[in-house]
Formats: sequence, C-alpha cells, structure tokens
Amino acid sequence: MQERTTMPLPITLAAASLLGLVHLFLVVRNALARPSKIENGTYVEQSPEKAAILEHRMRVVANFTEYAPLGLILLGLLESSQAPHLLVLGLAIILVLGRILHAWGFSHTPGYSFGRLWGTLLTWFSIAGLSLSGLYVTLIMG
Repeated sequence: MQERTTMPLPITLAAASLLGLVHLFLVVRNALARPSKIENGTYVEQSPEKAAILEHRMRVVANFTEYAPLGLILLGLLESSQAPHLLVLGLAIILVLGRILHAWGFSHTPGYSFGRLWGTLLTWFSIAGLSLSGLYVTLIMG
C-alpha cells in the first residue's frame, strides 16, 4: 500500500473546487438558455426577452470570473507562505461565501439584492484581507 503524502495547499484546493463547481453550474445555465444558433454573439431567432435573460446570465458568469481567480491566486500564495492556518481558512470561507452569495443574488435580480450586496462586500473583504495579509507576510515576517 502506497503511503499518502501531505497535501501542500488543502484550503486552496477545497476553495478552488467549490468555486469550480459554482462556475460550472453558472455556465451550464447559460448553455441551456442559448438558442440553437448564435452567430458572433448575435442571438438569431430569439425574442428580446430571451436575449436579455441570456445576456444577464452571461454577466453573472463574467462577474464571477472577474473575482474568483484573483482570490484563489492570493489564497494559494498566502497558504504557501505558511501564514496562520485559521487566517487562511477564514479568508477562504469568506471568499467562497461571497462569490456564492453574489452569484445567487445577481442571478435572481439585476438590481439590488441581499445576496448581491453581501456577496460583493464579502468578496472585497476577502481580497483586501488576502492582499494585506500577503503584504504583511512578505514585508514584515519575510
């Protein structure tokens, strides 16, 4: 039986896996809303209402994609720097929760919603926390 080695970035892997599943869910929703024929981003044979729904869903995915990769890069770098485990775990939870809340809130309404507001705030907080922690580890502890 092969001996199991220690996983180098378990928190980042778990966060990336969860965010990957959320991203997959969002893009499948887009695919199901697409008409059978799309030419260069133009919605052929589709009502304006259906085109607006698809455009909104595409914006939800785009917003998710704007923040999730940066958060994961910062998370992985912070975790690999041997930062305190609870700090990394806490910021990972805030990042994942923020992205899920935002995707849920923005999916249900293009305007103000609880999920969109708190998802945005949590995401910004996590990115700020990851960035500042990274600077602290690099400049002060390094």
